[in-house]
Amino acid sequence: MIRKTGALLLFALFFLFSCQNKISKPYEISDSDEDLTGDSDVVSDSDVESDADAEPLIFDLSVERNSQNSLSCRLNFRTGEAKRLSVRYFSPYHPGYRISEDEPESDHYFFLWGMRENQDYTIEICDEEGKILATSQYRSGNLPYPIPAMTLDLNDQERTAPGFVLFHYATTNMELVWPIALMVDREGYIVWYFEYWSGEAGTFGDLTWNPEKQSIVIGLVKDYSSREIPGEDGIEIDLEGNILWKAPEIPGYYYYGDSWNHTYQHLEDGSVLFPKCLIENCIYYDTIVNLDGDDYTPIWQWSFADHFEMPATSCAETEAYDWTHVNSVTMDKSRGVVYVNSRNFSSLFKIDIESGDILWRLGADGGFTFTGAVGDPCIGHAHDPEINGNRVLLYDNGTPERGYSRVIEYTIDEETMTAEVSFVFDGRELGMGWWSEFFGDADRLPNGNILVTVGDYDLNQHSRIFELTPEGEPVWELLFEKSDNSKVVLYKSEKIIPRLEPLN
Repeated sequence: MIRKTGALLLFALFFLFSCQNKISKPYEISDSDEDLTGDSDVVSDSDVESDADAEPLIFDLSVERNSQNSLSCRLNFRTGEAKRLSVRYFSPYHPGYRISEDEPESDHYFFLWGMRENQDYTIEICDEEGKILATSQYRSGNLPYPIPAMTLDLNDQERTAPGFVLFHYATTNMELVWPIALMVDREGYIVWYFEYWSGEAGTFGDLTWNPEKQSIVIGLVKDYSSREIPGEDGIEIDLEGNILWKAPEIPGYYYYGDSWNHTYQHLEDGSVLFPKCLIENCIYYDTIVNLDGDDYTPIWQWSFADHFEMPATSCAETEAYDWTHVNSVTMDKSRGVVYVNSRNFSSLFKIDIESGDILWRLGADGGFTFTGAVGDPCIGHAHDPEINGNRVLLYDNGTPERGYSRVIEYTIDEETMTAEVSFVFDGRELGMGWWSEFFGDADRLPNGNILVTVGDYDLNQHSRIFELTPEGEPVWELLFEKSDNSKVVLYKSEKIIPRLEPLN
């Protein structure tokens, strides 16, 4: 049994903390009196460099800063006839990217992003043969303050998966609430950010990347003080920072009642999926809900209380008993199944959507026989199961008795009810061992690598994001600052593949 400070404030601490430290810069920018903010709204045609003797091919060109993110800008121009063009942008310190149009256009729009802070970018507009038709400039701005310091400790470019790492963070410093999401590139530079201030939502929770839409769904954590004020608990944004969707405004707060906890998802059919925590006789337990995305009316729900006997306790014995503590839900409507991970049951459940029956339980008290095991084959207080066919990858926090965390993957045979331990990484033999009692994430990347997120409140170790090859070799690692009394806290991260072509 735990008290409410252990069950609820743990997550409130994670989502409501922030920090006051500047990011360290691997490059140097000399001091200058010039504006470094990227705040010049528009660069006019007079700033375009082109052949003075040639008939102009580009008209009404403007470079406009993105007020949501000064590491990006909007490029608009016209051509006399429809053309399929591309844009290259780069700086003396950053090779930059190319963006190409899919179809010929006469009114052209490019969103240029993925820049590093305080750099002078050259923008080149090119035809299909690569000929430069016009050039312009953009000075990227400052990162928001505060941002935690981070250090790229390992970077094997040849074996690291392409893409940007998307995450949000907390800190054990409680002075500020900071609702911000970040992306870093493979060199460890922050190249994107998004802030969203809401009177009812204190900070960000879960982040989910949609590769088809190139959008991000963000769960918003409502504070207890705003529990009676209606407000959205989720939004969807594009990479420019435009709001594509907002959840209905309802009262409630994080980890109780009608609000969500741990994982917030906007499904392909427009519905919303999350666990919500209910209280009965001082017992906290989870119900999984699938709601209409427009008005939050229930579509489907499943509760632990309908399938397991509730513990015998009372409010006289404890302020709160955290019984189920669900931290992950995955719904596959095409296959008619839902996967629910319970931290406190140390089990992953596969559930039939139509009947609500538990099809199997992966854990010490489940029906699987474990094979290929190295040491303890069972998960303990695990996070973030990723199901890919018959393979299940988890971030296995481990119990205090085991004393270390790991990444583990099972290959499941439902006919024989066997679970083969097909991958394990705990880093101890490499001097990278860790134990995170809370939080954590492991994602299989398109090239077979695994992205791992480590970061709870243990002040004796750094929070970090690192990448492993399929054979378990570390090839990339980003370390976050810490001191004797403060550190950055991480819950999850994702590696996204942007629609940008890197320039060499």
